[in-house]
Amino acid sequence: MKKILVYPLFVVTLFAFYSWYTQSPELTSDTPSMIIGISPDYPPYAQIDLPTGQIIGLEVDIVTEIAHRLGKNLVIKDMPFNSLIIELLAGQIDAIAAGLTPTPERKKNILFSHAYIDNDENVVISKKTNELTTSVKDLYNKDIAVNIGYTADNYLSKYPEINLIRLKSPSDGFVALQSDSVDAFVVARSIFDNFAQSHPAACQEYQTYTLPSSADACALAYAKYNSKLQAEIDPVIDAMIADGTMLKIKKKWGFA
Repeated sequence: MKKILVYPLFVVTLFAFYSWYTQSPELTSDTPSMIIGISPDYPPYAQIDLPTGQIIGLEVDIVTEIAHRLGKNLVIKDMPFNSLIIELLAGQIDAIAAGLTPTPERKKNILFSHAYIDNDENVVISKKTNELTTSVKDLYNKDIAVNIGYTADNYLSKYPEINLIRLKSPSDGFVALQSDSVDAFVVARSIFDNFAQSHPAACQEYQTYTLPSSADACALAYAKYNSKLQAEIDPVIDAMIADGTMLKIKKKWGFA
């Protein structure tokens, strides 16, 4: 009788131990979370994978690896780009991963991680039926599409002679360009390359000109009061660069 009673107890105990031992620490309820705000309309930085409905992209892979190395649960919040900084300052998210460039103006209000992209040049895209752009002056008195808040917008805002058409997403810019609603669309090279891979036939109609001194540098952004998280993440980004993980992720998304 004792053997009959002890054996089930042993099995239950062994199963409980196995479950505890093999459970990933990221899945436990008391593991700290890292909430990242992402705007998934800027491929290849972040986009919606249509077959699965999941957010994928360069920055998703980067923050996933950072969370893994820190032993934290990763929570991604999908939100409009123009809401990200507001949500960050309100404490609703811990950091932003959305192709943000650490400009002097932004640094007045928020903190930035070490940059993981620093050479994503901006290009002027126009139809081959238009005159080739060879300088910024060629954009004067023309309707030029840019994405709100990104480097091209900030860079070209210095030229009042250019009529900037500020659009929400790259897809809006390409639609405006294709429909002749604008004379050109200025966006990061990686965005154009990503579009060209998906729409090779359409890109046969386009020509490009690289804007001088307008390369994107991208980093995570934190609220000013969250320097502790900045101090945790910066060494991880440095380690990912040093051990080749960052290069591997960048190559996956067409950055190297």
